[in-house]
Amino acid sequence: MKRAQTEGSSIAVLIVLIALFIALYLLFLPAKDRAELLGQNKTDQIDNQNNNPVLKEGILLSQSPGLLKPFGKESNKHDINAVNLFLKDEPKIIDLSNSISIANGISTKEEQELRFSLDNLNNLDKATLFFLVNEQKGDLIITLNGIQIFNRDARGLQGIILPRDLLQGTNLLILKVSSPGINIFSKNKYDLSSIKVKANYKLTNTNEERNFVLSSNEIDDNAKLSFFLYCNKNALTRFRLLLNSKEIANEVLACRSSTKNIELKKSLLKENENKLLFEIDNGDYLINNIQVETNVREGGAKIYKFSVSKKQYDETLNDKDVMLKMSFSSLEEKKKATININGKEFTMETNENEYERPITSMIKEGNNYIKLDAESEFNLEFLEIFIE
Repeated sequence: MKRAQTEGSSIAVLIVLIALFIALYLLFLPAKDRAELLGQNKTDQIDNQNNNPVLKEGILLSQSPGLLKPFGKESNKHDINAVNLFLKDEPKIIDLSNSISIANGISTKEEQELRFSLDNLNNLDKATLFFLVNEQKGDLIITLNGIQIFNRDARGLQGIILPRDLLQGTNLLILKVSSPGINIFSKNKYDLSSIKVKANYKLTNTNEERNFVLSSNEIDDNAKLSFFLYCNKNALTRFRLLLNSKEIANEVLACRSSTKNIELKKSLLKENENKLLFEIDNGDYLINNIQVETNVREGGAKIYKFSVSKKQYDETLNDKDVMLKMSFSSLEEKKKATININGKEFTMETNENEYERPITSMIKEGNNYIKLDAESEFNLEFLEIFIE
């Protein structure tokens, strides 16, 4: 009998110890896990259309916000490839012959054919035929691609502009001398040397576009564009700069090298691709060290929306309270935030792992919102608004 009583006492003590262990385990569980384990705050079903949980009756909002940080800014730099803009002449010398002789007489009729090629006719500004007359008698006759372009006495150094509309990729010059006429026993003659064609090309690259990509948290503030402008040719130029087709700079530049800093208004910036267009109307400029610096948004407010039905709102008018409850993962750190409910603000500040207060007077029928602005960094595990 005594033994049975002793065994019964031991079992009772064991049951008490197990119950105490379970109570302590539940006490130190995070609030959200404790609620789930005990079957509290569970959703009854899933709204298949919106994939949102349907909250139990009396619960207006249930969220797990996670880590909250104060609003802060960090900079991010985007490097952009260099740009070379120019409008300049580039000469090309084509040697045709060191020397030629042409003559026209009763027993002699000599002429010379000279061929040359021209590349990139679209950029050709001017072509000039040069030669030195060492000996002459009569008139020198020159045809270009079958059309006569020169017929007169020529002496010394000659420069003849070749008509632009007659020039082709491959060209034929024919040089000959006029007839001596009635002096049938005479002979007209030319000795020419250093025969060349000088082709002047106008090289043009007066505008170039560069792209850069911004994320959504880089367009909440103005950005800064900086670049180094190096002048290669002494000339005045009008410099224009466009951001996403909007002009942000327009000035006349002297040929000086300088660093430029231009503010990029946030109203002109776009998420994802942005386009910069650099443009000049004269000169030769190298634009390098191009960089866009942005402010990166970090942390900031979290906003949640919830609705209050007419029935629920009427309950708050009949001596029921709407409560805000928050649970945190750390007991040691200080948690501080400004909470805004439908435009009405208050400060939450606690070192505890739970915070609760009534917010009945801040709730309205229909659509509501709560905005959390963290003033310290903390982990908000569980947020709930419910009718008590």
